[in-house]
Amino acid sequence: MLYYKLILLATLYTSQFIPTTFFLQTLPVFMRQQNMSLEGIGFLGFLIIPSGLKFLWSPLIDRYRIGNLGHYRGWIICFQLLLASIIFFSAFIDIQNNLISLLICMFLACLFSASQDIATDALAVNLLEPQERGLGNAIQAGGNFFGAIIGGGWALILLEKVGWRYSLIAMSVFMLLNLVPTLLYREQAIAKSKVNKSYFQAFIRFFSRPKMLPWLFVVLLYMAGESITTTMIRPLLVDKGLSLSDIGWLLGVVSYSARIALALVAGVMITRLGRRRSLILFGLIAAFTALLYILPAIDVASLPVLYAVCILVSGTQSMAYTALLSAMMDKSDRATAATDYTIQVSVMFLGGIAATVLSGIVAQQTGYTITFIISAVVNLLSVFFIIKFIVD
Repeated sequence: MLYYKLILLATLYTSQFIPTTFFLQTLPVFMRQQNMSLEGIGFLGFLIIPSGLKFLWSPLIDRYRIGNLGHYRGWIICFQLLLASIIFFSAFIDIQNNLISLLICMFLACLFSASQDIATDALAVNLLEPQERGLGNAIQAGGNFFGAIIGGGWALILLEKVGWRYSLIAMSVFMLLNLVPTLLYREQAIAKSKVNKSYFQAFIRFFSRPKMLPWLFVVLLYMAGESITTTMIRPLLVDKGLSLSDIGWLLGVVSYSARIALALVAGVMITRLGRRRSLILFGLIAAFTALLYILPAIDVASLPVLYAVCILVSGTQSMAYTALLSAMMDKSDRATAATDYTIQVSVMFLGGIAATVLSGIVAQQTGYTITFIISAVVNLLSVFFIIKFIVD
């Protein structure tokens, strides 16, 4: 049974991460090749606003269901079909002359992906027992990263080989095939408490829990440093003269493969260390390894060095990400899983949006080195607040 749960979650988290990664990580490489400024690339962070605001419609997904498709399963099927459709439509856009149309499609893809994530996270909260969450969250992170390999790695390589249209058509077909495990799954009925009868009571109940505001501040900061490094390493590599295929293999395939492997390692370690110690340990490691990105920023940029640096940074950030997901799930009630988990994810994304936009401005004004130092400081600040305010 656990085996099937993990397969189901892996396919769901893979699918929803493909379009977001493609539009937010592959497109910046293309834009930098077109000599767009770092500020302009940084402002792509606004396209993930739906991920920061999706808590606003999460109570509706908790409360309503679509026909007889299952409560959260029905929402997942609908949103994934919409995602596949918008990607297929984007394949026929002339991106050189219709940038506005492309941006609209990017925004819709992020909106549908964020909405699907609400239902997927809620399904995961109800599907996994507490003792299964370490491994389950490792699969969740691993699925995200495999989606990133496809959307941010193989897509770059495919773009260089077959072009825009056929790359996106292939991506949309893959997303449809990835929906098969969800279609075969039969969701069990979920007992809903009276709190779901009111839109606002779910929010009031969540925010009234002890020390919730300090915890949300930790969530805001914890992955903000990663958002800075993930955004700025791509234009940096373009500036160093790497090709689409080079960047695709380095940041898309190899680095995200390291993320998958270390997410699984983190899943095992979280069970033994506990949530708080895992957050502190993995957060500290991720903060200091992020400073390795200074090497390519100061022209230590041979391919072996780049591969070693990107593997270390990506892998340790993956461990921190997995620990955060597990802690967030512990703070979610099964009856209001969509709302509780989504509020935390939205706060995490809002921190990421702010960090992404500011990183472009800071990098343009002060350079890449200072930007990467700031990312490490932000990570360390989040660890400080965990030590000071958060208990298991």
